[in-house]
Amino acid sequence: MSNYNYNIKVDRNSSKHGYIKGEIDNLAWFALVHKEEVEHGINPEDLSKGMGRISRLCVYKDQTDFLGNPYMPSLSVKRYIYANYQRDWSVLNKNYYDMVRELITYLERRYSMKVIK
Repeated sequence: MSNYNYNIKVDRNSSKHGYIKGEIDNLAWFALVHKEEVEHGINPEDLSKGMGRISRLCVYKDQTDFLGNPYMPSLSVKRYIYANYQRDWSVLNKNYYDMVRELITYLERRYSMKVIK
């Protein structure tokens, strides 16, 4: 049993480090996770810019709508961004702070494990 409050899934096509994507509850996310901490990463303790493995994180939801008449339909895609970090925060919706914090904790733990043979 996990200690997480949110349902976190990692896309199985994601590599061990680098660009990783997945879902958390009903939202999508992608992240850039490094093997070692980097100075422009997200500090997992307080989510400030500092030492961390994650230097890019976006939590979002895409909404697709079909518009127009049935003979000439068009597609509209809107992306709602709840958190966006790229060397610093440009968006961090306070209503999703706990979710983002848990996702960062999960990624830090998952990608810091070392397999000993």
